[in-house]
Amino acid sequence: MKVLRTENLKKYYGTGENQVKALDGVNLEVEKGEFVAVVGTSGSGKSTLLHMLGGLDRPTSGKVYVEQKDIFQLKEDPLCIFRRRKIGFVFQSYNLVPVLNVYENIVLPVELDGNQADEKYVEKVIQILGLSEKLQNLPSQLSGGQQQRVAIARALASKPAILLADVN
Repeated sequence: MKVLRTENLKKYYGTGENQVKALDGVNLEVEKGEFVAVVGTSGSGKSTLLHMLGGLDRPTSGKVYVEQKDIFQLKEDPLCIFRRRKIGFVFQSYNLVPVLNVYENIVLPVELDGNQADEKYVEKVIQILGLSEKLQNLPSQLSGGQQQRVAIARALASKPAILLADVN
């Protein structure tokens, strides 16, 4: 089953001579359980593609389907809810909330959705990522690698259909 698909995805910035074509007709299909890496030089559109796939930025044209749903047919609030439930993100800067401890950062998206995290599942993710001893720490008390693992745990906490990681 295809969990992610794009059709002729385009993202242009500017106009005329100054127009930059960050994405120009990307067609992509990802099957459930498949791992895909997008590689390229700095400025080649990798982050732009991930932002389009995750519904964080709207394309100039084209479509993105997550579990057969055309995500850009959704208005802003329903798209936000859909992202929270179906798409896990690991950002380059991790985007951890500085005043929340590790555990609170991990379960935040689930709780924002008005749900309680699956504690056994979250505990297993925390254990696998080696964060068990850091749950009460604030992000500023963690190394960069530990912060990245918190971001990964947070992205997995809601059991998303897809996980997008924009890492160096």
